Amino acid sequence: MLRLACWLALLGSVAAGLDTAPQASDGPQLWARAGQDVTLECRARALPEPDPRHLHVYWHLLRGPAGGSVVHSYYAGADRLADQAEAFRGRTQLLLQGIRQGVVALSLAGVRPSDSGTYRCFLLEGRDADSMDLILRVAAPYEPPQLAMLSRAGGQVALECRSAGGYPEPEITWHDGDGTRLSQAEPAEPQRSSQGTLEVRSDLWLTPRPGGSVCCSLSHPPLQQNMSVCETLTGERGRDATHNPRGRTWAGVSAAGQEPPSPA
Repeated sequence: MLRLACWLALLGSVAAGLDTAPQASDGPQLWARAGQDVTLECRARALPEPDPRHLHVYWHLLRGPAGGSVVHSYYAGADRLADQAEAFRGRTQLLLQGIRQGVVALSLAGVRPSDSGTYRCFLLEGRDADSMDLILRVAAPYEPPQLAMLSRAGGQVALECRSAGGYPEPEITWHDGDGTRLSQAEPAEPQRSSQGTLEVRSDLWLTPRPGGSVCCSLSHPPLQQNMSVCETLTGERGRDATHNPRGRTWAGVSAAGQEPPSPA
């Protein structure tokens, strides 16, 4: 009886906003590409033969001490979605086909980067209770990086490399035409969209060499994205350095059909 009371108290704290709920624990991880439909499986080890008519199922997306979201609720033999978070409306379905084997699954349609996080399922039947955590990681592809010259001062030029539409945060590096890594300024804080995708930016100051080139590379391991853009810089004494768009390369392949040098 004490065990059931503890579980009910825990459920109440989650429904109230997780102000006193425990932190998410490590659990199985699932990677998905943005736009895909995914199925999260919850296995009830403590419920020997769950009966859908008497089973209570609660799915929540944990957000740490700051709060959480109700993803899906089911009890008394039916879905109960009055408290479902707006972000999940029309996107969830509880799958009970494997209930006799102790599996309660949740289908989530069209996943977004903002869906990433730890999902906790609670299962209650009579005095028996169980829970399970699953971690969903949603990756979105980045647009090809864009390279722009911002300004010139004291013989140096300021370059900006920018990309958007992806998640999670990628690695951005700079190198010259010989493949030597270049020191960059501290990356700017990524800007997050309403869908959870990021816009990222990196700046670089350098003294251009006539005919030299500089490249910005973006690496996004979750989707195996490796893209580069290069500019040929020209600097004439007494004049501003300019960039030559014809020296631009995309996705590691140059306009001339040659691969740019790899970063050292």
